[in-house]
Amino acid sequence: MLGNCVLFVDTLNLAFDIEVKGFKQRSVDTPNNEIVIKGPHEAFVENLRTNTSLIRRIVNNENLIIENLEVGKITKTKCAVCYMKNITNTDLINEVKYRLNNLEIDSLLSASELEQLIADSNFLGIPQIISTERPDKVSKYLLKGRVIVIVNGTPYGIIMPAILIDFLTSPEDTNLKVSFANFLRSLRVLAAFITLLLPGLYVAITSFHQEILPTGLLYSILASRENVPFPIIIEILLMEISFELIREAGLRVPSAIGPTIGIVGALVLGQAAVSAGIVSPILIIIVAITGIASFAIPDFSFGFHLRYFRFAFVLLGFMAGFLGISLGLFVYISIICSLRSFGVSYTTPFAPASNAKGNGYLLPPIWKREYRPSFIASKREKEQEKFSMKWKYHK
Repeated sequence: MLGNCVLFVDTLNLAFDIEVKGFKQRSVDTPNNEIVIKGPHEAFVENLRTNTSLIRRIVNNENLIIENLEVGKITKTKCAVCYMKNITNTDLINEVKYRLNNLEIDSLLSASELEQLIADSNFLGIPQIISTERPDKVSKYLLKGRVIVIVNGTPYGIIMPAILIDFLTSPEDTNLKVSFANFLRSLRVLAAFITLLLPGLYVAITSFHQEILPTGLLYSILASRENVPFPIIIEILLMEISFELIREAGLRVPSAIGPTIGIVGALVLGQAAVSAGIVSPILIIIVAITGIASFAIPDFSFGFHLRYFRFAFVLLGFMAGFLGISLGLFVYISIICSLRSFGVSYTTPFAPASNAKGNGYLLPPIWKREYRPSFIASKREKEQEKFSMKWKYHK
């Protein structure tokens, strides 16, 4: 029924089911969404076997297990569960396979659909599973003890479990010198805070807490808003929604005219809005900095989540100033701390606090990365020997 080839061998009481079908498919190309400077430039494609071969080429070891499952009563979509037999925790493997085998659905068309179906919670859109188009990133997480699922027809792999700091890391970090990588990781944390809070803080300061601004800056802001007819909340919501519209339009239009949309939206319309007195120049700067910071988030899903919550903090800042933002942060952090991804606390290693080696956000030097993260509870705790550079520390 599947069109496979069956091989019978004389004297053997079994037959071999061999998949020999060939389909027209896209060739392996460079990643579109996870671009790096130093590192491999290969991305997954829509063919399951091509994707598993890309992983197998990097992790060339007999302990790499790839199990095939079918999901969907009608589509019978093939999924590949990948893990390292000698590293990955057995309970984690069983939990992933249990969730996949207990999906009562007619069809599965993408890895993003599967991500929503097997995640512990989809509350407020906080991502709890990593999605990537890079085989090298998948391989790095495999060797750390994670489980990977590849879905046929989708050029993405999903990685489980995932914690908060995973969404602020880039596959390029391990290819850079440790000082450069940690500098970029610190910048991403700053970018996350700017994306989430900067517009709300601006609204709170201009509405309730003008006294914390230097007098010269306060006069400058008041002068720039003198001819603006709208309250601050209408002004900032207008600009934020306009920015999101420009971003979405730039993604949907043909690539040849995509940059034109950005130039027209950011320069022409922005300058025209300031000249017409619809918005203030300082607000243009706030929205621009927030937009640039959102592009620094490596993971698209997490960046989208921060952009979504940004509007909530704008409203809280407008209603109650710093008090509203503080209460919002308290609720937001409480929600994040309560989340779990396949049995792992989402805020590990900060809550609960963990000082075990291999858990930190900032990278140690490569010769000190001896341990795998302890929250994975992998079968092999050590990743390398204490003296990995034997050429330097020989007896």
